[in-house]
Amino acid sequence: MADPGRVLRRRRSPLQLALGGTLIALILVVEVLILRAYVDVSRTTAIFGRVTFLTGALVNVRHEMALLNAKAEELPTSRDLKGMEVRRGLLGQQLNQLEGLGEHDPLVAATLLKVGPDLRQVDQAIASAEARPTEANLRAEVARMRPAFRRLNVTLKDLYDKEEQAFFGALTGTLNARASSERLLVGFSSLVLLVGVALALSLRQRVRSDFARAWRALTAEVDERKAAEAALRASEERFRSLVQNSSDVITILDPDGSPRWHSESVRRVFGYDPERLLLHSDEWTLVHPDDRDRVAGFVAEAAMRPGVTAATTWRVRHRDGTWLHTETVAANLLDDPNVGGLVLNTRDVSERKQLEDQLVHQAFHDGLTGLANRTLFTERVEQALTTIGPTDVAVLFVDLDDFKHVNDSLGHAAGDQLLVATAKRLKSCLRPGDTAARFGGDEFAVLLERVTSRDAASAVAARVIDTLHQPFGLQGRTIPIKASVGLAIGRRGVEDADALLRNADVAMYAAKAGGKDRFEVFRPEMHADMVQRLELEAELRHAADRGELVLHYQPIVELASGRITRVEALVRWAHPTKGLLGPLAFVPLAEEQGMIGPIGRWVLDEACRQARCWQDRFPAAPPLSMHVNLSGRQLQQPGLIAEVAQALEACALEPELLTLEITETVLMADIDTVSQRLQDLKQLGVLLAIDDFGTGYSSLSYLRRFPIDMLKIDKAFVDGIGNGREDVALAHAIVNLSHTLRLHTIAEGIELPEQAANLAALGCQDGQGYHFARPLAPEAMTDLLEQTLAPGGFLLRPAEAVATS
Repeated sequence: MADPGRVLRRRRSPLQLALGGTLIALILVVEVLILRAYVDVSRTTAIFGRVTFLTGALVNVRHEMALLNAKAEELPTSRDLKGMEVRRGLLGQQLNQLEGLGEHDPLVAATLLKVGPDLRQVDQAIASAEARPTEANLRAEVARMRPAFRRLNVTLKDLYDKEEQAFFGALTGTLNARASSERLLVGFSSLVLLVGVALALSLRQRVRSDFARAWRALTAEVDERKAAEAALRASEERFRSLVQNSSDVITILDPDGSPRWHSESVRRVFGYDPERLLLHSDEWTLVHPDDRDRVAGFVAEAAMRPGVTAATTWRVRHRDGTWLHTETVAANLLDDPNVGGLVLNTRDVSERKQLEDQLVHQAFHDGLTGLANRTLFTERVEQALTTIGPTDVAVLFVDLDDFKHVNDSLGHAAGDQLLVATAKRLKSCLRPGDTAARFGGDEFAVLLERVTSRDAASAVAARVIDTLHQPFGLQGRTIPIKASVGLAIGRRGVEDADALLRNADVAMYAAKAGGKDRFEVFRPEMHADMVQRLELEAELRHAADRGELVLHYQPIVELASGRITRVEALVRWAHPTKGLLGPLAFVPLAEEQGMIGPIGRWVLDEACRQARCWQDRFPAAPPLSMHVNLSGRQLQQPGLIAEVAQALEACALEPELLTLEITETVLMADIDTVSQRLQDLKQLGVLLAIDDFGTGYSSLSYLRRFPIDMLKIDKAFVDGIGNGREDVALAHAIVNLSHTLRLHTIAEGIELPEQAANLAALGCQDGQGYHFARPLAPEAMTDLLEQTLAPGGFLLRPAEAVATS
C-alpha cells in the first residue's frame, strides 16, 4: 500500500497539516481494522486446515481399528496387508501436512512427537507380516498393531477435539470482528472521503494524485479481505460437499436409536430421499428380517460404549426391492454437544460379498461339473462320521473306464462334455441328502449319509453303473461308457474319514483289476492286494530296463498240411521273485498306468529281430510271418507308424512278414481314428488281423471299412466245435464270412485233434493252440523249427479226416 506520508512530505499551512494529519490517522485506523481482520481470517484458516488433516488421519486410524477388530478371528490376507501399507502411507502424508500447518504450534509438535513410536511400531508390524506371512507371525503382528492404533486414535482424537474447539472459537471471533469492521469501515470510509476531498482541494493536483494512489491501495486491502472471507466460505462448502457426496451413507441416531439425519448419499446408494426417509414410520423395516435382532444389538452396544465399534454387516432393502449387503461402523458421539447421537457410517459391499461367495464356491466345488470337490467332500464325510445316528455312512469311488480314449480320439472338449453328463447322471441316482463330487480327471465320488444296510449301498452302486451304461451322445456319435466303482461302508463315531476314503479307493482299484465295468465292496484283505499291486507297478516300470521282459512264441500251423507258417510273439515277465508271469498278470496294469507304450515298442523290436534271426537260420525254408499284438493305447499313439517302420528297417525285415493283431473291441472304440491308423499301417506293407473275433460287436459294414487281412476265431467258438451242431454252425458262419470278405482265417485255442480236423473241413486255413504246441522260449522254438523246417523234418500234427456231419 502506498505510504500516505508522502502527501505531507513538504511543509504545508496549518490547515493543510491538520487535514493531512487527520487523513493519516483515519487511514491508519482503517489499516489496523483490515490487518486485524486479515490476522483473524488467517488464524481461522490455519486451524481449519489442521482440523481437516486430523479428520483424514482419524478416519484412516479408525478404519484400520475396525478392520483389525472385524478380523479378530481371521488372519489378514496379503491384500489386507497391502491395503494397510497404502493407508499407512496416506496417514504419514496427512501428518506431514499437519506438521507444516502447525509449525509453531507447541500442541501439534507435542502430539506428532507422541505418535512417532506408534507409527514406527505399525510400520515394523506390517513389514514383518509381509516378510513372514505365517499364522503365528501374523497373529503376533496383529497383536502389536491393535494397541498402537488405539493409542494413535486416542492421541489424534485429543488433538482433534482441541483444534475443533479452537476453530469454532476463532470462526466466531472472525465473524464478529468482520461485522464490527464493516460498520467502522463504512463510517471511516465516508470520513476519509470528506477529509480527502478537503485535503485535495488544498493540496491541488499533486495531492490528488497521491491520494488516488492511497485510495487504490486501500481498495486492494479491502478486496483481499473479501477474498479471504470467500475462501473461508468455499472451504466450509467443500467440507459440506465432501460429506454429502461421499460414497458412504452417514446416519445420525438419537439416543433412543431413531434416525435423526441421513446424508444425501442415501439417495444414490439405497434410492431413498433422505428427507422423506426420516418421515418413514419405522426405518428399521428396511433391514432384512433375519438381521434386525443383530442390528438392534449392534446399536445398543454402540450406545453403551464410547469410541468406534467394529464393522458389522447386514442387508438393507433398496427402493427397487433388491437386498443390498452393507457394512456399518458406529461412532458414539452422544457426549459431543455438536452431535449428541450415534454416527453410523454405512457402505454398500454387495459386489464384494458376491465375489466372496463366488470365491468360496470355487474353493469347494469343481469348476467344470459344479459338483463338490475333494475338500468339500472330505469335510462332509468327516461331518457325517462324527454325527451320531442309527445308520451307517457309505462312500463310492467312481472311475470311468478307458476315458482317455475319448479325450485322445474326440478331443478334450468332448471329454469335458462327457464329464458334465456323467455328473448329471450321478446326481440322478442319489437322494436329496447325498453328495456327489468330482475329484479331478474322470474320478468321481458319492457320499451316502443314511445307509441302512450293505445291500442298500450296493444297490446304489449297481444303479450308478446301470445309469452310466446308457450310451452318451457326443459330436453326433453314440459313446458307450463303463465305470469301475469301489464301495466302503463306515460306522458313525468309529470310522475315520481318511480311512473310509482310502478303503473306497482300494475297492475301486479292485473292481478295475477284476475286469472293470463292475463294483466291489471293500474287504480288509484288499489292502494287501493293493500293496502288492503298487509293488508290482513299481517293479514293472523298470522291468524292460533290467532285461526281465522276455518273448515266448507259439506256432501257427497250416491245418491242411501241418506246416508251421506263422509265429505269434507273446510277452512274459521273468519276475525275480514271482517267477515267470503271463500277460494277464501285468499287461492290464501296464495299460492302466500308461506303461504299455514302452513295453509294446520293446515287444515289436524284439519280435522283428527274432523273425530276422530265424530267416537267416533257415534260409532254405519259406520265411515265417511274425504276429505281434497291438493294444488300444498303442493304436492311439501318433508315433506308432514311425515305430513300426523303424522296427522293420532295423532288422531288414520285409513288411509282409509282420502281422499286427488288434482286438475287435479296440477296432470299434473310435472307428474314424482307428480306420485312418490302419490305413497308414497298410501303406507300410504289413498285414493286419482281428484278434478274438466274435467276442465284440462289429458289423459287416464296419469290417469292410477296415483294411483287414485275416480273422482269428476266438477260442470260445473253437471249444464247442466237437460238442454239437450249433457251435459248428457258428464257426462255419465265421469261416464263410471270412471267405466272403476274402480274409485269411486262423482258429485260436485248438486243443483236440477233432477240433483241428473239423476246422480244416470247414475251410479254416490255419490254427494254433496247445494241440500243436504251447508258447515256447526262443531256444525251444528254434529247436522245434529245426525239426519241422529242416529237410526231412516232420509235420506238426496234420489235421485228420474227421467227419463233421
